[in-house]
Amino acid sequence: MGVSESKLTKYYVLRASSALAGNLPRTKPFSKRSLYAFLDRYRKVIAKPASGSGGAGVMMISSKGSSSYHVQRGAIKRTIRGKKDTYHYLRKKMGARYLVQRGISLARINGRPFDVRVMVQRRPGSQWVVTGMLAKVAGRGYIITNIKRSGGRVLPLRTAIRSSNIRGASSNAVMARLRRISLLAASRLFTYYTSQNVFGFDMGIDSNGKVWIIEANLRPDITLFLKLSDKGMYRTIVSYR
Repeated sequence: MGVSESKLTKYYVLRASSALAGNLPRTKPFSKRSLYAFLDRYRKVIAKPASGSGGAGVMMISSKGSSSYHVQRGAIKRTIRGKKDTYHYLRKKMGARYLVQRGISLARINGRPFDVRVMVQRRPGSQWVVTGMLAKVAGRGYIITNIKRSGGRVLPLRTAIRSSNIRGASSNAVMARLRRISLLAASRLFTYYTSQNVFGFDMGIDSNGKVWIIEANLRPDITLFLKLSDKGMYRTIVSYR
């Protein structure tokens, strides 16, 4: 049997590290029970496929008070009353297995949320190193930052942080946190994915400057970095295709 590449497996591997647990939004398999518990505990909840990439099928559920919930899928928004109707609405929109995840209030640029792609690589026998970081800004009206799907854009990370609503830390401090957490995460995942020599992390930053690991990718797309005018913001040190 091969090694599981599911999002939930990677989440459990990372969460077992006490150094990383506080930087992971809580995640569980989607069910009526887990959805209700998350809606009671968090103001924002994400429902997303247990496998796949590119932001396909991701939905955000936000509490609006008085038992009303705002559901967004792509650019489509709908307000639903009651947990039960919200659950049934989500189920109708879902394909195969889904996860429920605490929603992070991502930092924004001109009202649009953004997250960060961090590339981490290692040569055999060497230490993990960060080889690239950039910001993915969602398109207007979208919650997902996938560039193709939302019509968003990429920015140099320092430019994005300085243009954002982050007020709790400087760009240098946030970038240092991103590097530290992504290197810890790569080392932790390597204990399970022992043949891996590259990881791509989708990282969130909230308005206070806290860093969150949203997702880990085993075969990350590097073409995003080619969209930056400065091609030196990413370097390949290993072959992993």
